[in-house]
Amino acid sequence: MAGGRKFWGKIGEEVRTVSNRARLGARRAVRDGVLRIDLVGLRRDRGRALADLGERMLVLWSAERLSAVETDPETLRIRSRVDSIDESIRAKRDELERLRAESAEGAAVSPADLDWSAPESPGARGTNGG
Repeated sequence: MAGGRKFWGKIGEEVRTVSNRARLGARRAVRDGVLRIDLVGLRRDRGRALADLGERMLVLWSAERLSAVETDPETLRIRSRVDSIDESIRAKRDELERLRAESAEGAAVSPADLDWSAPESPGARGTNGG
């Protein structure tokens, strides 16, 4: 009887371990997907900002004020927006690379990552020797 409990206790522990690994893998996959979507949006925003900058350059060129690029408030605002988007893209790429490196390394499951509020497995209640 005690051997059966020990066996089912080990099985329950293994199931919890596999479940926790799957949960962490799913969280990483979701985070990876969110980062990819964020990057797509940021690239689209960057493209729009660059188009706005090009449009502004054309306006200045048409007005023969191309030398005013360095001081034109609208040009500086757009340039600042492009720089801000570029920084966000770098940050998201870095985070995505870090996340992928963790997955590739098979990062160890730390106790802080686990949800310990899960109920005990049915095997912990005991069996009739089987």
